[in-house]
Amino acid sequence: MLINMFTRLVTRRLMNWGINKGIGAVSKSGKRTSGKAGRGKGAGFNKKRTKQAARLLRRIGR
Repeated sequence: MLINMFTRLVTRRLMNWGINKGIGAVSKSGKRTSGKAGRGKGAGFNKKRTKQAARLLRRIGR
């Protein structure tokens, strides 16, 4: 029972880390037409909104 609990804890943390890395990679990528795409205030805002949406979807999926 203790091993099972530890395994779930580690798995949950690894999944959250991977999801956050994936969201960060997606929010950094995008159209490179203006030369400043993905930088500045807008990029942080989009990353924050994307994380919030992912968190919401994870809650709904439970």
